Amino acid sequence: MAKVKDSVRREIVVQASLERVWEALTKPEHLNRWYTKEAEIDFRIGGKGYMNHGWGATSEGVYKEIDAMKRFVLESPDGDFRTITELVEVEDGIKVSIEYRATFISEMDEAAKENMLFGTGQFLENLKSVYETGHDNRNNLWRTWIGVSHTTNQGGSGTKILRVKEGSTAAKAGVRIGDIITDIDDEKVLGYEYFERLINSKSINQTVMLHVVRGSEELDLACEVDTYPVPY
Repeated sequence: MAKVKDSVRREIVVQASLERVWEALTKPEHLNRWYTKEAEIDFRIGGKGYMNHGWGATSEGVYKEIDAMKRFVLESPDGDFRTITELVEVEDGIKVSIEYRATFISEMDEAAKENMLFGTGQFLENLKSVYETGHDNRNNLWRTWIGVSHTTNQGGSGTKILRVKEGSTAAKAGVRIGDIITDIDDEKVLGYEYFERLINSKSINQTVMLHVVRGSEELDLACEVDTYPVPY
């Protein structure tokens, strides 16, 4: 790894024992309960880890550091990317934090960073759900979309459209690059995650009303919600 790194981090508190949470993060049969479709884990320093996350995403690496019940580090095969997982006992449970470190993170656009953190947050929320209530929510994740890339509108409300997929329902509705979506069906969009959660709460083929700020103009666009393009 280069000396200069950048990082992004997400965390959550799980009301379960330290031992159960550690197993949830380090044993393949437990990872498959809340996170992976398939995990192959040789959990030792120098051992390899492979994870199929679903939705066409996979990752693999080598375990570089392990401090039992506290912390472990998984490094990508090329050494350019590290995932650092830490567990801390707090008053109301176990705080799990996942940090990504890589020199290229500082070069990523904000939409890519937000997407990375949102995805991690979704899975951490599912970890909490599975180990606190026994309910696996993965069937409800990444169900729908309208075909846009976007990022939180800095300095204002809403989320800013960066790309519109050709032929998508957003394109058909008239959404353009640079539009700022501030409301969906009269519910406020306060940023990237709000947009993603609101769209994912809708039914496939449902028509939603997007309130859009386009320069000095404000308009409402009716947009159909489509199936997420990559199945679990």
